Amino acid sequence: IKPEARARFLGKILDNADRLNLLVEDLLTLSRLESKPDQLEYRLYSLKEMLEDTIENYRERIDPARQKICLEYENGVGRFAFDRFRLSQVFDNLIENVFRYAPDFTKMELGVRFDENQKRVLCCIADDGPGIPEKDIPHIFERFYRVDKGRSRERGGTGLGLSIVKHIVQLHGGTIYAEPGLEKGTKICFSLPYRKQLGEETEP
Repeated sequence: IKPEARARFLGKILDNADRLNLLVEDLLTLSRLESKPDQLEYRLYSLKEMLEDTIENYRERIDPARQKICLEYENGVGRFAFDRFRLSQVFDNLIENVFRYAPDFTKMELGVRFDENQKRVLCCIADDGPGIPEKDIPHIFERFYRVDKGRSRERGGTGLGLSIVKHIVQLHGGTIYAEPGLEKGTKICFSLPYRKQLGEETEP
């Protein structure tokens, strides 16, 4: 085998090994979430501080000349109880999806507001990328569902990320949905119970 062919084959083997590793990790995460529904570690945190730290981690990946990430945070949302590690997974997954499937976005908005009537925090991530066909929107939180199967495989997705996101939100007592976003982009929103004290119960 010629050296260049050997290098090409080795590259494919490494790529497939990395993809398999990601798939196994996501399957293990889903298994843990389903088998231990009481595993969330609640603490009182500032969601605003967490989001600012999260956004900062992505600054180096945007082109400031044509792209921006905005955070619109309602001042009335103070510290409340949630699992910081798991909620970070939710936002990382949703933001990573924008970079992976809408790399030419020019604007990404993260919004947080308080629903006084429902005593819930509503979080949304919207982008102005190519969007998701309307027929696919009801299915994107299903395991292994891919809007564009060829593109998803090419960009390394496992098809489990949004299912993990849904499980984490539901374990917090929240709900999640998707809809058209900025212009023709995608918008994903989820709610979280607004527990101001550890152990506080809220209406479902």
